[in-house]
Amino acid sequence: MLNNLLSSLLLALLSSHLLVVKGANHDVDLAGLTFSPDHLENVVAGDTVTFRFVSGDHTATQSTLENPCDHAPGGFDSDHVSPGGTYQITVNDTSPIWVFCETTNHCKEGMVFAVNPGSQLAQFQAAATGNDIGSTTSSSAQTSSAGSTSQAPTSSVSSVPGSSSSSSASASSTPNAGRTTVGDVSASVVGLAAALFGGFLTL
Repeated sequence: MLNNLLSSLLLALLSSHLLVVKGANHDVDLAGLTFSPDHLENVVAGDTVTFRFVSGDHTATQSTLENPCDHAPGGFDSDHVSPGGTYQITVNDTSPIWVFCETTNHCKEGMVFAVNPGSQLAQFQAAATGNDIGSTTSSSAQTSSAGSTSQAPTSSVSSVPGSSSSSSASASSTPNAGRTTVGDVSASVVGLAAALFGGFLTL
């Protein structure tokens, strides 16, 4: 009876870990005066976005739709990352996330990026460079601004000094070496459970 109880507990523990699904990763390269690609669509909760600093002096800094070249209150900021470095955010929901390079004049030269921008990408890009893309877009901007303002702090920074928090994403600078992943945890749990299970069967 004891063996049956222990077996049930171990199976429940294994199931709870094995059902965790790691989200997809999306790579974005920063080089010259561009994010490549300049936006991502259909990014879902649990996905990660890894900013790869290929060349130049750049940042990945969160902004807002209305103020593309200003750091959003509470938003993430990679600070200046040396070429070869990376910075990763984890997306917590499907709200738009607006990003720019904070290096002097880079944003005004069009160095911006967005996650799930929908139909507002052109508006965001034009606002960054100071261009007017027409009254139709301006009208849609007014319609959407109420929602985006409340979502301005759409991300949080963790594992970075001076971090701040909100709801839609979390971010951390890498390198990725030494990070424990869901797969690592699940593998450890499976190994431990197998060892314990084998030991209990011999009782």
